[in-house]
Amino acid sequence: MKIIEKIESIPKRRQESKYKRLSRIYYNRMFPRRQDALKVAWSVFIGVFIGIWPTLGVAIILTVAICALFRLPKVPGVIADFVANPVTQFGFFYPGGYLIGCKIYHPAAITFDFLGEFERMSMRNCGVILKNLWVNAADHLIAFMIGITIMAAFWGFVFFFIAYFVVSYRKKKWIAAKTGYIHNLVAEDEVLIKESHKGKKPMMHIYPFKALRPVNPAEAKDISALPYDVMNRAEAKAMAEGLPHSYLRVTRAELELDDSVDAYDPKVYAHARANLDKMIEDGVIAFDKKPCLYVYRQTMNGREQYGLVCCVPAADYFNGTIKKHELTRADKEEDRLRHVLDTNANTGPVFLTYRDQGQFDLFGAVTKRAPVYDFVSDGDGFGHTVWIIDDEAEIEAIRKSFEAIPVSYIADGHHRSAAGARAASYRAEQNPKNTGDEEYNRYLAILFPSTQLKILDYNRVLKDLNGRSPEQLMEEMKLVFDIEALDGMQSPAKQNQVNFYMGGKWYACTFKDKFLKNLGPVDSLDVALLQKLILKPLFDIDDPRTSKRIDFVGGIRGLGELVKRVDSGECACAFAMYPTTLDQLMNIADAGEIMPPKSTWFEPKLRDGLLVHTLD
Repeated sequence: MKIIEKIESIPKRRQESKYKRLSRIYYNRMFPRRQDALKVAWSVFIGVFIGIWPTLGVAIILTVAICALFRLPKVPGVIADFVANPVTQFGFFYPGGYLIGCKIYHPAAITFDFLGEFERMSMRNCGVILKNLWVNAADHLIAFMIGITIMAAFWGFVFFFIAYFVVSYRKKKWIAAKTGYIHNLVAEDEVLIKESHKGKKPMMHIYPFKALRPVNPAEAKDISALPYDVMNRAEAKAMAEGLPHSYLRVTRAELELDDSVDAYDPKVYAHARANLDKMIEDGVIAFDKKPCLYVYRQTMNGREQYGLVCCVPAADYFNGTIKKHELTRADKEEDRLRHVLDTNANTGPVFLTYRDQGQFDLFGAVTKRAPVYDFVSDGDGFGHTVWIIDDEAEIEAIRKSFEAIPVSYIADGHHRSAAGARAASYRAEQNPKNTGDEEYNRYLAILFPSTQLKILDYNRVLKDLNGRSPEQLMEEMKLVFDIEALDGMQSPAKQNQVNFYMGGKWYACTFKDKFLKNLGPVDSLDVALLQKLILKPLFDIDDPRTSKRIDFVGGIRGLGELVKRVDSGECACAFAMYPTTLDQLMNIADAGEIMPPKSTWFEPKLRDGLLVHTLD
């Protein structure tokens, strides 16, 4: 009985006949729903044309070669080749092509007795027969080639339009189904989040901690360092030169190892732990005696922003109280996870923001006291000031005030946040008696009010014009933008405007109104519009993270950097972007969506090593 039940439970797809399964496979491969409909249609056209045309057994090879040349999907074209087979070729296409060619070319009648000559064919008269065939039948061969070319083109376009509409329809249905599935998942996630809060409204949780920090305030500038991911190995080595206690020797420990040692080698993480331990042993850094909160002020060009340094629970990352807006790369996330576990520390903070409801008024009052650190970093000239909050009543008041805020947002540091949360989960799994109150269940963060933050522009430079002349590019861009010449170098004046530089001239490019209707939170971003309407169709850039044709310039470097790179010949043109706003970032995170790569640039950067959180 069980065997019968199992047989009856086999999906209908598996019970289909062999021919139905094969036809379905060929259908899916000829009309793939996940690929661009126009590219698939051209691939099918090439396959049908070459299949019908007399290609003497090399149709598939030619189809693959031509599709590869024009960067078209190969499989639909190869499947389309089989539209022409012995039955259709000799029963329809060849006779039909010959008749069409004869109607157009009108070849002379053949007077040569081919059958008689072939019956008497031998090695001696073979050459004579071929010569007579060419002399008497060349017109018919030309007629046939004309006709079969017309036949191949006609049926190629028939299948082109069929493929385009079938793939477009299938893709539309697939996207609709996928969107519905995602919406269901989001709805399920919302239920799970609500259940995880057990009926309570979401709220932020912050915790004081015993910071591991520089003992001598005068050495804080040389000990602290820029984040690990804003420089390469050689730059890190140069920055740490002459600074034996630079925190780069912990966050980028490979700079002290031979260049042959991979940055992800276990030796690197072990060396980072050894350097951290040595700094503690030497008395360069030490723990505070009790859990504290800290206020961190950054000053850039006269503008100040104040953040509360604290720990946040990994549970808030997993249940959505800490919201994300970027995807993480597995290799970078794994690197930071190994670094946290091997050093037993969050060596750098996660940059969080929130919608202020008066919380700043509480911890902002701390700034009237004397700071423990106050210095200007070399090179960029940014100010860094730190105050300690060690009064328990004051700490509790601040903690309670943040419970009124439902969520926070990762502004910068998605990989650090993911690694910190995963490290907490790992440590919890290793402890059968884990209660959730252990120090390793939290990771280091700095909370800045959204009203104090400023996102800088993240600009694009293009290495070439993708085969176009400057004039051709401008003509095609006019289909997307309303373009006006500018007197000189300027940043975009408003959202939905991109300033363009090429050939020593600046242009204000405003997206046409028709492209700005019915857009979601992500699609309305200028970086998303530029990618969709300009970079992909005109510059053939499908993924800006991996394309060699594009590079990115942070707004901190100014528009002069764009001019420099274009005028030097290194790049062909540049797009100056209007900065993404904090409201856009938070709206996208609230919608559970992901921002395009290279959408935001925050300055000034937080310093590593000023305040470190250890897991025990």
